[in-house]
Amino acid sequence: MDTTNFEEQQDVNLKDQVYQYLKYWPWFLLSAIVFVVAGFIYLRYATNQYQATAKIVLKDAKGGGGLSELSALDDLNLLGSSFNTVENEVEILHSYRLIRQVVHNLDLNVVYSQTGRIKASEVYKQSPVTLTMLDDTAAEGLKTSMTLVLEPVDATTFKIKSLEADQYEIQSYGAEFAIQDWNVVVVPNHPNFGVWGAGTAEELEAARELFIAIHPIRKIAESIKSRLTVLPADKRSSVLELSITDPVKEKAEDLLNNLVMVYNQDAIKDINEVAQNTAQFIEERLVEVQKDLDSLERGIQRFKTSENLTDLVAESEINLQFSAGLGREVVEVATQLKIAKLLQVKLQEQNLDFIPENVGLENLDLQRASATYNVLIQEYLRFQENATSDNPVLRRLATEIASSKEAILLSLDNVISAIQLQQQSLNKELNKVSGKISDVPENERVNRDIERERVVVESVYLLLIQKKETTAISLAVTAPKAKVVDFAMASLTPVSPKSNIIYLATLLLGLLLPGAIIYGRSIFYNKIESRTDLERKLPNTTILGEIPKIDQETSNHIHLNDRSIAAESFRIIRTNLQYKLNAVPHDTTKVVLVTSTIKGEGKTLTSFNLANTFAYSGKKVLLIGGDIRNPQLHRYYDQVSKRTPGVTEFLTDGQKKLKELTFTSDTNANLDLLLSGAIPPNPAELWMQDRTTSLFDEAKEHYDLVIIDSAPTILVTDTLLISKYADVVAYVVRANYTDKDLLEFIANSVKEGKLTNIAFVLNSVKMDQFGYGSKYGYKYAYKYGYAYGEDRVTFWEAWKNKLQKKGN
Repeated sequence: MDTTNFEEQQDVNLKDQVYQYLKYWPWFLLSAIVFVVAGFIYLRYATNQYQATAKIVLKDAKGGGGLSELSALDDLNLLGSSFNTVENEVEILHSYRLIRQVVHNLDLNVVYSQTGRIKASEVYKQSPVTLTMLDDTAAEGLKTSMTLVLEPVDATTFKIKSLEADQYEIQSYGAEFAIQDWNVVVVPNHPNFGVWGAGTAEELEAARELFIAIHPIRKIAESIKSRLTVLPADKRSSVLELSITDPVKEKAEDLLNNLVMVYNQDAIKDINEVAQNTAQFIEERLVEVQKDLDSLERGIQRFKTSENLTDLVAESEINLQFSAGLGREVVEVATQLKIAKLLQVKLQEQNLDFIPENVGLENLDLQRASATYNVLIQEYLRFQENATSDNPVLRRLATEIASSKEAILLSLDNVISAIQLQQQSLNKELNKVSGKISDVPENERVNRDIERERVVVESVYLLLIQKKETTAISLAVTAPKAKVVDFAMASLTPVSPKSNIIYLATLLLGLLLPGAIIYGRSIFYNKIESRTDLERKLPNTTILGEIPKIDQETSNHIHLNDRSIAAESFRIIRTNLQYKLNAVPHDTTKVVLVTSTIKGEGKTLTSFNLANTFAYSGKKVLLIGGDIRNPQLHRYYDQVSKRTPGVTEFLTDGQKKLKELTFTSDTNANLDLLLSGAIPPNPAELWMQDRTTSLFDEAKEHYDLVIIDSAPTILVTDTLLISKYADVVAYVVRANYTDKDLLEFIANSVKEGKLTNIAFVLNSVKMDQFGYGSKYGYKYAYKYGYAYGEDRVTFWEAWKNKLQKKGN
C-alpha cells in the first residue's frame, strides 16, 4: 500500500510539473513562431558560404620516387629520416608564402561589390571595370583597407571617390590617376562593361554604384589561411584533400586550383635549384674520396709486406675458445673443492647424522664409504629405539661408525689435496692462454683500423657514383610534385548557414526561452500560487475553498442570485465551513473568526462576502469589524464611515447595547453589521476586558451565525486574544501575494495552540491555478469558461478581451 501511494504521488507530481508548463502553451507557441521567423529572416539575408574541394596526389611523399635529386642525399642520411613526408607537404600547401602568391595571381586583395536592396554582394569576375595598382609595392605596403566608390558618367569617363570623401573626381578609363597617394588605373572589363558604362542616360542613371575595397595582402592571405584545410584523404595514402569556404563559388574554385599550380611551380623551382647544387656536390666529393681510397689501399699493402703479417684473426679465435674451456674446468674444480670441505665440516660434528651421497665428488672409494656410513647410522638409530646404551650391538655399531667416519675424513683430506693440485694446474694453463691473447701484435689492431677506414671510403665512393647517374636523370626529367586527382569543385548548396540546423536551433530556443523563464520563476518566485502550494507547506490543513481573482472592473460584492464564479466559490466555502461548524459539539450560535497573516490578503473581502452568502441562505448573520486598529469594513457601505460607532464604543461603554450599534445591510435583510468604531489607543487591553465576553454572548442570543473580521495575526495580538471565542478560524491566504515563508508562522501558531480549529481560504487565485492549480485548473477552468451562465467566456474570448482592453 505504501509503495502504491508513493508511485501515485510521483505520478501526480510529474503531472503537476508538466501542466505547470502546458498552461503557458500560447507563450511557447508565440515564442517558437517568433524565433523561427527570426531564423527565416537571418537565412534570407545571411551570406551563404560554399565549400570547394580539390584532391591531389603526391607523386612521391618520401623523396621523389627515386628520380628526385634530393634522394641522392637520402641514403647519405644528410637530410634526416622524415624529410619530405606527407605532413611536410601539408604544411607547405598551408604556408603563408604560397597563399600570398595566390592572392597576387588572382588579385584577391581587390574586392568588387554592388549593393542590392538589403545587402552588398560581391561581383567576382563580373565587375564592369578592373582597378589596378601600378606600383606593386603599394599593395604590399597597404596597412589598412580602403574602399572606393565608382559611378559611370559615360562610355569614356567615370566618377570616383573614397568612401569617406564627400566629392567625386571625374576620371577617364585607362588613364593613370592618383588616389590617396597610390597610382591606379581603371579599365573596362568586357563584356561585363555593357550597360553599366556605355548605356543611355537613363540606363546610366539606373546603374548601381560599384564599391571597390582594397585590402592589405597580408590580411587577405591570413584570412584564406584560416579558412583553408589540407588533410590526407587516408592515413596510408599520399592523396591530399584541399577545401575552403567562401561566399563566391567561383572564387573558392579558382583559389584552390591556383594554389595547386603555385605549389607545383614552387616544387619544380626547388628541384631545379637543388639538382644543380647536388650534381656539383657529388663531383667534388668523388675527387676527394678517390684520392683517400687510393692512399688507404697503398698503405695497407706496404704495412703487411714490411711486417710479414698472416691471418692472426683465426689464431686469436682458437685461443679464445681454449681459454673459455679452461675457465669452465676451473669453475668445476672450485665447486668440487667447496663440496669436499663442506662434507668434511659435516663429519667433524659430534652428532650422529646422515651425510649426503653423490654430491659431485668423483672419488668412488669416498662414495662407497659414505654409503656404508649412512647404513651404519640407520641400523644404530633403529636399535637405539628398543635398547639401552649398554647393549653390545649398539656398542659395536658405535665403534664401527667411529671407524668409518675416520676413514671418510682421511679420504676427504686426500681428495681435497688432489683437487687443490688440479686447481693450481688449471690456473697456470689459463694464465698462459690469457697471455697469448694479450700478446696479439699491435700490428693487427692497426691493420684492422686501416681496413675499416678503407671499407667506409669505398662504400661512399660507390654510392656517389650511383647517385651521380640518378641526379643526371633527374636533371633531364623535371615533373610536377603533385598530380591533380580532382580539380576544385564547389558545392551546389551552401554549407553555412545550414537552414535545417538554424530552424531547429531557433525552434528549440523558442521553446527553451519560455521554459527557462517559467523554471526560473518557479525557483525564485516565493509566492503562493495555488492550493497545491498550501498543501505542501501545511499537509494536515483543511482548505475551505478558493476565491478567484476578481478584475478591477468586476464588482467584489456578492449579490442575490449572483451566478458569477466568485459567488459560486463563496457558496462552496459556505458549504465546507458549515460542515466544519457542524462538527463543533455545542448547539449554540457558532462564531467564525476570519483573519490573515499580513495586511492585504483579503480577509475583509472574504468575511463580508461570506457573511452575505450565509445571509442569502436564510441565516441571521452578524458581521463584526474586529480589526479596531485598521478598520476596513466601512468601505463596503457608502452611508457609513470609519468613525461610525461600533466595537470600540461597546467595549469602552458598559451601558451600550449591541442593538444600538448594529445596522442592517441595505442589500441583505438577514445581515447585520457591527463596525470597528473609533480607533482606540489600547486595542489589546480592550479585547482583554469582560465586555468582550458580553459582546459575543449578546450576539449569540440574537443571531444564527457570528463572523468576525479580525486583524492580521503576525502584526498584533488582537486576533489571538479573541480567537478563544471562535469555533472555527477561517485563515485567508492570498495567491501571488503571500510569501511561502509566512506559512511557517501559521504552522508554529497552530503547533503552539495559539490558533485552534483552523481552516484556510485561498484568495485571488488565477483561473489557470483554480481548483488544484495546474493539475485541474488549466485543464477544466478554461474548457468550461471563466464564469457561469450568461457570463461564460472561452479561453480565446478572454484573450481577445484582454487585447482589446490593452488597445483601448
